[in-house]
Amino acid sequence: MPKQATALPLSLPTPAGGTPLYRWFYEQLRLAILEGRLKPAARLPATRDLAHQYRLSRSTVVAAFEQLESEGYVEGKIGAGTYVSEVLPDELLQVGRSAPAGTAHTKRVRWSAYARRLKLFTAGALGRTRAFRANQAALDAFPVSLWAQVAARRLRRAFQRLLHARNDEYLVGRAFHSP
Repeated sequence: MPKQATALPLSLPTPAGGTPLYRWFYEQLRLAILEGRLKPAARLPATRDLAHQYRLSRSTVVAAFEQLESEGYVEGKIGAGTYVSEVLPDELLQVGRSAPAGTAHTKRVRWSAYARRLKLFTAGALGRTRAFRANQAALDAFPVSLWAQVAARRLRRAFQRLLHARNDEYLVGRAFHSP
């Protein structure tokens, strides 16, 4: 017996002119999840059914679902469908908040001598911290002065070896490869 198509009870506004359709559909589904119109653990309709219902291409709906899944708003289960996550990413951001004043006991932490000397990760030493981002290096956390010291030391040693070179083979083949 074939599966019956389910409808998603959402009234979606018309997409903005400059926004790609998959992005618009993703934002509408995300907003419905965050506002509670789509409850946690609720099963979403199949991508083909949604594409037909909202007159979108299936690839647009699939792209929106993939974005939602990569951010943790929905979970796909092979053979069972796509479900709204029970723990949303926005709720995970709330976990680290402290309890109201007077309810929690403060515990004094004793740091080791090494930890007291280590000032690399003190608040503000690294500047503004940011979340993990694909294809972007954390250049603000790179130890530039240490890198410059190591590079200068290597170049000084290499230069001294070059002055003592006796033949062209050493100059070309081994100058920077020896320890």
